[in-house]
Amino acid sequence: MSKRTVTKHDFVTALGCKTRAWYGMRESGDAPTPADMFRMREGQDVHRRAQSLYPNGVFAGSIEKTKQLILDRAVELIFEAAFTVDGYTGRADWIRRVKGGWVIGEIKSSLFDEDGPKDEHLEDLAYTVMVARRAGMPVKGCELVLMNRDWRLGMPDPDLFVITDHTDEVTPIADEFNRLWDQIAPLLLHRSKPSPRWCWECRDCEYFADRCVGVGISDPIFQLPYLREKKFTELTAMGVTRISAIPSDYKLSYSQQRAATAIRTRSPQIDAAEIRSALDSLEWPIGYLDFETLMTAVPFYPDVAPLEQLVTQYSLHVEASPGTELSHREYLADHARDCREELATKLIRDTAECRTIVVYSSFEKTQIRGLASRLPTYATDLTALEAKLFDLEPVLRKGLVHPDFGGRSSIKVVLPVLAPDLSYADLDVGDGGSAVAAFAKLASGYATDDEIQAVRNALLEYCKLDTLAMVRVLLALRQLGSP
Repeated sequence: MSKRTVTKHDFVTALGCKTRAWYGMRESGDAPTPADMFRMREGQDVHRRAQSLYPNGVFAGSIEKTKQLILDRAVELIFEAAFTVDGYTGRADWIRRVKGGWVIGEIKSSLFDEDGPKDEHLEDLAYTVMVARRAGMPVKGCELVLMNRDWRLGMPDPDLFVITDHTDEVTPIADEFNRLWDQIAPLLLHRSKPSPRWCWECRDCEYFADRCVGVGISDPIFQLPYLREKKFTELTAMGVTRISAIPSDYKLSYSQQRAATAIRTRSPQIDAAEIRSALDSLEWPIGYLDFETLMTAVPFYPDVAPLEQLVTQYSLHVEASPGTELSHREYLADHARDCREELATKLIRDTAECRTIVVYSSFEKTQIRGLASRLPTYATDLTALEAKLFDLEPVLRKGLVHPDFGGRSSIKVVLPVLAPDLSYADLDVGDGGSAVAAFAKLASGYATDDEIQAVRNALLEYCKLDTLAMVRVLLALRQLGSP
């Protein structure tokens, strides 16, 4: 059995919470989802293409091979260089030989931005620099390899990337990390877990509720909507970690106070007047619209930018008048080509009779604007379509606070409460990430002929449930808002 070591992911996680990092080192975790597998394949493809920047580079992939290649003066660049020292392991996407030492490169499936890289990218580089230095490597610089937004399908792979030097920004971070060297590894490698404590990272920690400080707590303060770190810090400094323990004179926003009341009393807080006021603007026929999209680091179609979001599918339920039988229309793109113009024309036609088009969140508005910008011929019709949109989520947030919502309002949170007979659980595609992965599988050519129709059927079924969910949520709100 190989000896456990601290990785970059472990170290960066420990900066926020050492207990979470300790558990993460010892948990195999859930099996990768289709979305996880898609992201992994995409990352591998980006790394493979980035190697075209240095055709003479040599692949290492192991600590021993890295040592051998470093000693070979004829090798100018090493891909997947690995290091280990004092319980830490680091892996550089590449190391490039320069006078007196090496430059470390990190490849990311993110767009280059003139405003500078993300903090997490600099932290990733800083960790690798720290371990490489400790392993005895003279590090003379470090660079990020990011995606070029101007690249298009058919252009050479090297043009897909922008290389930028970040030595000045990364060096102080690496120095700061190095001061934690003797603290983090001993804690994470010890047989006993670090003493858990409430921290900001608890809000999305996979271990919080069943094996850490959240065990037995049904009303953690994270269920307050729009909770910010400053308010979290104030409450925990007072020893308050449960909503039921928040002092009555502590200042909460209106929405937070309503959520706290709902959770304390286990009773929904309903503002019928607010619901009625919002729904009074509805005009029938009503359409219920949901989009699915595709966004990939390396585009599948011509004249599409890296990480450009393409609408690939929609579902539309139409209700001619209150309570009448629904009709349904849908569109799913041909995965072999860019079908946005075809989708736009059908969408305009399918929604023409609707006076109101219900959506859930601002996502559809953003995508319609993107289509109008991309397809100026249809801009007038798409702008008219946008004007019909009615976002149901703010109505729900203001009109109904339910203790089982846990301070959230996404459709997949509220649906089991308002329409428990509808469920995504048995669908082959049950969430947005899986939908992206499924369509990408088709577009990439990975699906067999037998799989293609099954995947397309699964995508249609998922999107159709999203709009049916909106129908049911609106029905529930109309009933709650009735005089």
